[in-house]
Amino acid sequence: MAAAEGSAGLSRKAFFNRWRTREEFLPDALVYALAEEEVDEAPNEQARQVPEAASAPVPLSQEVIRIADGLLESLQRHPRSYLTLHIGPLLAQHPALWAALMPAMRAGIQAWADGYAAVLPELGVALRPGWTPQRLSLALQAALDGFLLRYRIMPDDYQTARWEGAGIFADTVLALLLGVIDVDRSGTNGREALDRLVAGEE
Repeated sequence: MAAAEGSAGLSRKAFFNRWRTREEFLPDALVYALAEEEVDEAPNEQARQVPEAASAPVPLSQEVIRIADGLLESLQRHPRSYLTLHIGPLLAQHPALWAALMPAMRAGIQAWADGYAAVLPELGVALRPGWTPQRLSLALQAALDGFLLRYRIMPDDYQTARWEGAGIFADTVLALLLGVIDVDRSGTNGREALDRLVAGEE
């Protein structure tokens, strides 16, 4: 976004020559804020910690809690993570902005999917039918976005929902993992497993 670089001394006339309306300025400003600005830490870097969880000297649940709590805290420190949530409804009206943001978002999803694909064989576990590392990454990212928003608007409720050293997001990740991992390698999908449980079947 070359037009936005070095614009601290930009005159009003030059500004309006470049962006005639607020609608024209908004996409460039958002792309700059989300894609160009450097941050102290990159949350997606934590995805690289996932494969190491298999060989960590602590129980796997503790590694999941550490990574999940750390990721949420990292995103809470970045105002631009909230900006992404707020502009979601605007993207349909700004296809250029949408297209500019997609590569980084998809790269983040893929980084986590790659981490899950690497750690599952190391742990000796398989996912239930219908679940793939990519689908798991999409699901957990959606959950993370929701938690991030709720932590912002209801901080006291979610902070006090911690239990025995884990935040509610971390415990939700653990619950989801228990649901999507084919514990006994029966090849049963989650829907069938739930129906059998309710019906009292083995």
